[in-house]
Formats: sequence, structure tokens, C-alpha cells
Amino acid sequence: MSNYLPILMDMDMGSSSSSDSSNSTSTSSDCKVSMLFNTYTIDACFLSSDWHITSKGMFAGSVIGIFFLCVLIEAVRRLGREYDRWLVRNAATSCCPSVVSPASLSELGKDDGVNVAKPVIQYVPSWPHQLLRSFVYGSQFTASFMVMLTGMYFNIWMLIAIFIGQTAGYFFFGRDTVSGELEQSSHGNCC
Repeated sequence: MSNYLPILMDMDMGSSSSSDSSNSTSTSSDCKVSMLFNTYTIDACFLSSDWHITSKGMFAGSVIGIFFLCVLIEAVRRLGREYDRWLVRNAATSCCPSVVSPASLSELGKDDGVNVAKPVIQYVPSWPHQLLRSFVYGSQFTASFMVMLTGMYFNIWMLIAIFIGQTAGYFFFGRDTVSGELEQSSHGNCC
């Protein structure tokens, strides 16, 4: 059992220096990384030591960049949904023009009391279409994962930028997710 020594790790991601050399000098400050909520601005590091914040302007740019990245994630999600709708719409108009129209279905059901179900057609995208869908999904997933990893540094300002950015992105690009069909009344108007 004496062969197992406890390994202690600190979260110092800055330049490494040996404790034996007393004359080593560091020209830049070390990264401050904390797994607790923090408000570090100068010397904060995100994702790697290459993203080392050395000024307030650099930190402000990082916060603004994360905000817009979160908005962009929601825009890419919307793009994926719109592309899927376009694929289905194109497939429905090009492959099945002989499908019974909704007007003829309503006329058929009125007079003889027969319930008529709308035909369900399963659409499977072609390989080139699926490749593009996968690229859109992969880019959205990768950006979301990077934002999640950035949030794990528990910097309050970054977390606020993430929360507000995702909310703003959903506000601008999430309106299409409301589902439900509105029926027309006997006057021809909605509801």
C-alpha cells in the first residue's frame, strides 16, 4: 500500500516553473481558474491557457462574444428546423401530387358522415440532404458544447452572458416551435 501516493492537482493553468529554480521569472500572470462561482476578470482563462484574459477590454469582448455565440446557436437550430420543413415540403409537392386535397377531404366527410384520415407519408432525406442536416446539427452541437464548457468555469459574468444570450436567441428564433392548428369558424375567420 505504500506504493500508492496521493496525487494532488491544482488548477493552475499558467506557465509551469520548477520549485528548484529560484531565478525563473514569469512575464505574464498565471491563469485564475476556480470551480466555484467567481468574478475574475483579469487573468481568467477559459477552455485553455491560450484564452487568457489580460485586460478588461479582452474580458468584455469575451463576454460579448459568448453572448452572440449563444444567439447564433439558436439561429442555427432554427436554420435546421427550416431546412427540415423545406425538405418535407419539397418532397410532398414533388412525389405525391395525387394525394387528396384537404378541401375534398372535408367535402367527403360532410355529406356521408365517413371519417377520412389524411394519408401519412414517411419522408426519409437523401444522403446529400442528410449530410447537410448532419453538418448543421454538428455545428450547433459543437458550439453548444463549447458554451457549456465555458460555463463550467463558473465565472458569473460569463454565465450571465450565456443565460441572456440563449434567452435572446430563443426570443428571436424560437417562435416557429409553437404547434397546433387553428380551425376556422363558420364565418371563415380564425377561432
